[in-house]
Amino acid sequence: MKSTGIGTYILITILILLVFGLISVGDVLSAVFYVLLGIAVLILAGLLFLQYKLRRIRRQMEQNGESARSYSWGSRSSRQPRQDGEVTVHQTRTATEKVVSNQVGDYVEYEDIREERTEETTK
Repeated sequence: MKSTGIGTYILITILILLVFGLISVGDVLSAVFYVLLGIAVLILAGLLFLQYKLRRIRRQMEQNGESARSYSWGSRSSRQPRQDGEVTVHQTRTATEKVVSNQVGDYVEYEDIREERTEETTK
């Protein structure tokens, strides 16, 4: 058995009131308009508040000497001040074990070989 929602009861009540002439179609349309207008105002206020919070966070980051584009997670004590243009490369952990399980067919190890192009191979 499917349960009916509250929206169904509201629509049935509005239809009964319209049929018996207790409310007019203009009243219903104006109520719908004000509900939609209220939703639009709430969305606009939420977007403005989000924009305000993001600008405030960006200002706080800039005051702390961080740029919003180069923000990285981690503790402040582990970071060392860097000069402009300095590049740091961090090596990630390499997998030493076989990634594919034994139940998934054959595992083939391969090695990428780069060939240098000569004029004869490009023709």
